[in-house]
Amino acid sequence: MDSEYTDTEECSFPLQRLSDDLLQEVFSHLPQQDRLTACLIDKRSYRLATKLVYRRIYLNDSNVVRSDYMNLAINWTLLNIPSFLSEEESRKIANAKLVKLIWTLSVDKFPLNCVQWIRINWDLDSALQRSVLAILCSRGQALQRLENVTDPSCNDIISSGTISTRKVISFDMAPPNSQPESPVPEDYIPKLLRYMRQRMSSRLSHMTLFMDPIKLFNYLHPLTSKLQIVDLKLHWRREFYDPKYFMHKIRSKPLTKLSEVFDVRTLKVLTIISWNEWLVPREVQMIRDFKEFVYLEDLSLISIKQNFETLMTFFYNFPRLKRLKMDFLEDLIPETTRPEIFLTILFVCKKLQFIDMRFEGMDSQIISLHEDKFMLNQKCHCSGCMHVFENILRKKIFMFPEDRLLVDLHDIAAKDIFKMMRFLSLLPYSKACDCYPSVRTQPMNLEQFVKKMNEELFYYRRTRGQLVCNDMVDEEGNIERFNKLPHEPLTKEDVIECYHAMIHHYRTTYISFLKGFPELRFLMLNDIPTVVVEEDGERIFQPIFFHYDYKTNLTGWSKRRNKKHRGNREISDSVTRKATVF
Repeated sequence: MDSEYTDTEECSFPLQRLSDDLLQEVFSHLPQQDRLTACLIDKRSYRLATKLVYRRIYLNDSNVVRSDYMNLAINWTLLNIPSFLSEEESRKIANAKLVKLIWTLSVDKFPLNCVQWIRINWDLDSALQRSVLAILCSRGQALQRLENVTDPSCNDIISSGTISTRKVISFDMAPPNSQPESPVPEDYIPKLLRYMRQRMSSRLSHMTLFMDPIKLFNYLHPLTSKLQIVDLKLHWRREFYDPKYFMHKIRSKPLTKLSEVFDVRTLKVLTIISWNEWLVPREVQMIRDFKEFVYLEDLSLISIKQNFETLMTFFYNFPRLKRLKMDFLEDLIPETTRPEIFLTILFVCKKLQFIDMRFEGMDSQIISLHEDKFMLNQKCHCSGCMHVFENILRKKIFMFPEDRLLVDLHDIAAKDIFKMMRFLSLLPYSKACDCYPSVRTQPMNLEQFVKKMNEELFYYRRTRGQLVCNDMVDEEGNIERFNKLPHEPLTKEDVIECYHAMIHHYRTTYISFLKGFPELRFLMLNDIPTVVVEEDGERIFQPIFFHYDYKTNLTGWSKRRNKKHRGNREISDSVTRKATVF
């Protein structure tokens, strides 16, 4: 049969035949590096791919970790920063890349007019922050949202920008200082008042406040009608403002509750970030006020004290919740969610699709302490977990009987590999791993984690006299004697296998989440990010990071013990695993 195409053309995807809308949709599913490559194909591809590259910009100041299992948060364009750099080195590179971005936006109108949303890390150079905002707010025709603006000196730039005054739908109240309880500059409140007069309007949909809203609108800014905010972020910090600004209320009828400030019908996303070790009475009252906001779909409680009595009744008001993130602290130490609160959420919030919490009410830790002795708790006996317990934990970490004893805190650093995965931030942090990039909170990657653990083991065994001598003959026949571990050092494979065993260990808890939340798509359990996938006709979890061909132990959790048979053949659906979010 004759054909107008060559064999090569028949095998290639005809991108040139797609409309602009379809081609841009194709590019929207590509990770950042592939989008940058698409910019080089031809003029049309450059135009469409560039729109996506510059649409959302995430100005990170540390390394962003990419999943080896699936594409995450691909709607953001990031600064490419190597892993395992000190904070100072990492920030220096980020600032240098920001300089280049500013230059590009200043000389090329096309990428400038593609920027719709930009998120700024407040640790970046403040002068560079002001520079990029000045360009976007005055000339970026597509600009809609500014996120995480925490420098008060940026207020005038935003309030006077030709574009930002008309189009920006977000309002960020910058704090007086980077840290709470520092002296508040005398001109902070007067400048804040001017900024609010210029920016406060009915078109705002996203708001970040560092002050109690009731206090803010009773004393500082007159509120004529309820704010129809969709996304609200409250920072609870203690600041010492000049009391003269809070002596006389500016309203004849003072506001008394949050539903008089924010429209209950519009608020869908609420984030509360506490900077304090405990909840003061006013903060407890605010939590109670938010019970009226029954249309909430996304709730984050970050670094707050787990007030049991308040939270128990709090969650009964949010059956519509789709996303939940909870990060409780006790004396500045991460605290697991209490079983009563978990059961309340399990009973009420059946529509949850994203959950991020710490919960150990069903499965204890693999390595635990009983008085002054380390104990190993093995719940999964698959071949992988048997290998971890026999060949890694018992033959490398707890090799001698005395290794089970706790003498000082350094013993934990040397022996509890699972606790160190969290403490050294081997796993990245994200506000929401499916929507926002996952960044390293410490300069740590897998190679450096292995090096660190072996150093800790070496130091521990040296202090216990457990090292063994080894002789080496050099080229000249001289004998060199050195000490080494009495076992093979830990490897990257060991760490990955331990990580997979830790996921297996929480099997009972994972099944409870699968049973209790039928619409769940992502779960961050005890800092481990996982995604729900469908395999063999049932929903299971797969780790998002350090996947390395992970083998699940959840297979069969939803099926009956007596499987149905068709004749003598078992019914089995062996379709390729498919993530429900793809």
